Amino acid sequence: MITTVYQNSLAQNLEGMTGYLAWAIVCYLTLSSQPTDTLSGQLKLLTIVFCLLLFIIGFYFTTREKPFNRMDTSIRQLSVIGQLIAVVLIHILINSGVVAILGVALAAQLPIRFNRLAAYFGVLGLIALDYYFNAFYWAIEDSLVWTALAGAFNLFAFRMSQRVMQEQDARDEITMLNRELIATQALLQESTKQSERLRISRDLHDGLGHHLTALILKLQYLTYTTEGENKAHVVEAHVMAKQLLTDVRETVHEMREGSNIGLKDALDALISQIPRLKVHLDLQPELHLPDAKTADTLFRCVQEAITNTLKHGNASEMHIRLYQNGDAFELQVIDNGHCSLHLHEGSGLKGMRERVEQLRGQLEITTTKGFGLNIRIPNMEAL
Repeated sequence: MITTVYQNSLAQNLEGMTGYLAWAIVCYLTLSSQPTDTLSGQLKLLTIVFCLLLFIIGFYFTTREKPFNRMDTSIRQLSVIGQLIAVVLIHILINSGVVAILGVALAAQLPIRFNRLAAYFGVLGLIALDYYFNAFYWAIEDSLVWTALAGAFNLFAFRMSQRVMQEQDARDEITMLNRELIATQALLQESTKQSERLRISRDLHDGLGHHLTALILKLQYLTYTTEGENKAHVVEAHVMAKQLLTDVRETVHEMREGSNIGLKDALDALISQIPRLKVHLDLQPELHLPDAKTADTLFRCVQEAITNTLKHGNASEMHIRLYQNGDAFELQVIDNGHCSLHLHEGSGLKGMRERVEQLRGQLEITTTKGFGLNIRIPNMEAL
């Protein structure tokens, strides 16, 4: 079994420490300006502390690197909503520039956790909310100017998050294409080796084997027509030719039996360094794939399953199991993502089904517990 695990880099840890240091400064600036000489002031301070804690906790759950085991997307989106509630409450309690900082932090999270339309409405809602408090609740002079300034920072943070996501998607796409290229090369090399072994075995059988058979027949004829001392030499040559033919046949048989396509190297290259996905590969050690087309089909099915999970499944783990069961090869793929119960087969899944059916195989897709794939392809040698 092969497991790919990714650890946070030192740079990522430093970024996290810097972010929480910034939160500490924001909290200090907010709390130090509040009077505590009266009971109402103390209660107000405690409420602000609660709101800041709510925002920080929500920020942690939203930006947490490790995915949650269940309802990951829902937890992160609810955390964003919790941060919004904290910002509104703080806006009601105090009129401070710190609220604008919290708004910028919230705007930066919207494109990461919501679709594009919802994210746009969210950032516009933040700007409208800020204008309402500035113009009507606190009645600040030049409220439009202050709102425009805060809105510009919100839009800047929003746009920067979008650019970061686009760059990350581009890097993931390049990494995926590079993985697939390396894996395809490995599979092509194995297919080329198998084709060369089969070609050599056929040449030995059809060429050398036939000539040796003809030689044995002629030597056998000479054993009946030759007399004297030469007959012993002819019989010896006849025995040697028969032994040589036996050796050639054994060599051809071994080359055909050993013409197994090594799918492991191609799958190892395919699953290495997959972003945000831990892959468990369980490959039967004695798996024998004599047919290049079957190996290519199984490889393409694993490739499409990984692509489908990365794009639509929102999964953190995937299990891939490939083994031979009697006269058939079976491939099982399952992830822990969130998949629609009424899955619509796109061009990728349709292409996968067509490949399997061309080999007289069966493909079954399940969506009860994540995306599941069960493929059974008969062994062509057994047909």
